Amino acid sequence: MAHGSVTPVLPPSAGGGNSLAYWIVIPNAFSADECRHLTDVFAQLDAVNGGLVAGRFDQNVRQSALVWVPEREDLAWVDTRMARLAADANRQLFNYALDGFDEQLQMAAYGPGHYYDWHIDRGQGSTAGRRKLTLSVQLTQPDAYAGGELEINADGRPFQAPRDQGTAVVFAATTLHRVAPVLSGLRHSLVAWVHGPAFV
Repeated sequence: MAHGSVTPVLPPSAGGGNSLAYWIVIPNAFSADECRHLTDVFAQLDAVNGGLVAGRFDQNVRQSALVWVPEREDLAWVDTRMARLAADANRQLFNYALDGFDEQLQMAAYGPGHYYDWHIDRGQGSTAGRRKLTLSVQLTQPDAYAGGELEINADGRPFQAPRDQGTAVVFAATTLHRVAPVLSGLRHSLVAWVHGPAFV
């Protein structure tokens, strides 16, 4: 069964025929059962402290737990789904030259007091420097936590991504974004970066 309908979303205050879309919101990209399965997988793995781009750590910028999704046959469908979502979003809006995933998919957990301050995902180095698209999937039901909003700021007007379970958001890896502090509960997300040649 296919999941998700790729729809460009305009900035909150945009209007008129010349407005630009900066991100794609894909409702129901993952089913509730698939989301629960992935959070169960998270619980079975050894989580580490969330780091920054290029392997740096700074708890003043990010506090979270993360795991890298194992490259196992029973989880191959996750890569396939994320690749399709990325391809559809790229064709609909970005039109970037893309090569694929150079990094494993990542799942993150944000508990009370956890956050990821404003940052971009494209960084220095042979891998982070090739990130062109970011995909983030909401794995947790919205009423399971307070705070923890994914906010995207492409033009000085922060956009709060939908919290509906299974919703994916796709945006350029050069776009400023953050996870606001979690006040209570636990938020899980699935993240992928799609890589490609340098912008020219």
